[in-house]
Amino acid sequence: MKKLAFGACATFVICHGAQAQSSVTLYGLIDTGLVFTTNQKGGHEYQELSGLAQGSRWGLSGREDLGGGTQAIFYLENGFSTNTGALGQGGLDFGRQAYVGLSNKTYGTLTLGRQYEEMVDYISTATTDKWSVLFEHPGDNDGTNRGFRVNNAIKYASADFNGAKFSALYALGGNAGAFAQNSVYSLGASYVHGPVYLAAAYTHVDHPGQINAGTFWTATNSADGNYALTATSYDVVGASAKLTIGHAEVDAAITQSRFEHSVAVGNVRFQNYDLNASYRFTPALLVGTAFVYTNGLVETQGGHPRYQQTSLFVDYNLSARTDVYLMGTTQWANGTAALAQVSQFLSASTSNRQTSVAAGMRHRF
Repeated sequence: MKKLAFGACATFVICHGAQAQSSVTLYGLIDTGLVFTTNQKGGHEYQELSGLAQGSRWGLSGREDLGGGTQAIFYLENGFSTNTGALGQGGLDFGRQAYVGLSNKTYGTLTLGRQYEEMVDYISTATTDKWSVLFEHPGDNDGTNRGFRVNNAIKYASADFNGAKFSALYALGGNAGAFAQNSVYSLGASYVHGPVYLAAAYTHVDHPGQINAGTFWTATNSADGNYALTATSYDVVGASAKLTIGHAEVDAAITQSRFEHSVAVGNVRFQNYDLNASYRFTPALLVGTAFVYTNGLVETQGGHPRYQQTSLFVDYNLSARTDVYLMGTTQWANGTAALAQVSQFLSASTSNRQTSVAAGMRHRF
């Protein structure tokens, strides 16, 4: 992604002499496309959606050299709709991310603010939804589609130890006299050796329906929305692997999400098995395909919601900054899952099958 960088004495940075090296980078991404869906609320739908391959955004990132290998850093990222110009993430000015911290090459990075948890940092890059919001695991039940951000978060990420990294996050609940209520904690680790990437992560959320309700977990999410809104806690664990050989990449991920004590149904869990592969035929042309199987269990009712989803993604770079894409996905709901819904950004089908085909354009700056 080409970025517009400003030096230490540019408009966005106040100079304090030649001793400290500072920079601020303005960057962004605009993504929109046309979508055809076979069944939304009982009928065929044609619509224009913003952020199909990646959420449209603009942001500022910056760093200041403090000496001794330490830098002060910050990150502000706004989400928006290209169709209406409206703010994303419930109308927040910097709803995608907003944090500040210190980074050291030897000791790692400490940041404070609104950030992603470790399932996103370590697992999502190996899952199918790295290509599109239409490819998310049912209801994004494991958070790998990057819709869940954590407020009031304190995060430490280690330096790289011969290919190994780890990180931990804790978010304060923000309720006086109830320190743990609405709190979040998360752990993750990865190892890279040549063409192999291995990772694992775990996240715990107290009363998930009280955090990001209406922007991430909603009642219109037919797979797990109502479970999340009424659960006392949410736990998700995952492992992922990547293998890159030449122009080919094969990725796999296994995740399990669990909603504790949801009203009327008790405990609910979902297990997701994701296998996807891509091949770059030319420097400009990438083709990817995937299969995801999700097995659910509603413990007190003995329900077994199951989903299968197949996806195809074709991406062509017109330049280093601009690409066009074509994608398609079909989801089948089985067992006690009555309705298919390939994405939270679409309405559910009135049957156990839903297919979406989309074409779009993405520009980075």
